[in-house]
Amino acid sequence: MAHEFDVLGNETAEDENLATVISQIRRLIDGASLECGCRARVDELLLRFESLTARQREKRMLDQARRQRRRIAAIMELLHELDEIGYDDADRSVLVEARLLFEDIAEAARQGARLLDVASALPSSKAGVR
Repeated sequence: MAHEFDVLGNETAEDENLATVISQIRRLIDGASLECGCRARVDELLLRFESLTARQREKRMLDQARRQRRRIAAIMELLHELDEIGYDDADRSVLVEARLLFEDIAEAARQGARLLDVASALPSSKAGVR
């Protein structure tokens, strides 16, 4: 479960590194005093690259959120057994196991929400792509 947060943390760091690299490239281009039409083309290509990486990150976040949904669905299947237990049959271990399953669902839901929150906060991936 902590793996998803580790992946999210690593991707955030990678995205920050990528933004830094792109910023450094932009500074180099600005310092190069390009006087030709290639300057506009280089700027356009950098915008397209940024957009492409944003789309890739959106896709990864959505895929991870979908994994959380599938995880919740699998846990829900386990919880169906709770319906089959009679009031006299329920011992403490069954109740503890059911409680843990509910906690797992809550954690998966929090992770899914966090992933979608990060994906929705990304810069628009539609700009600059043709």
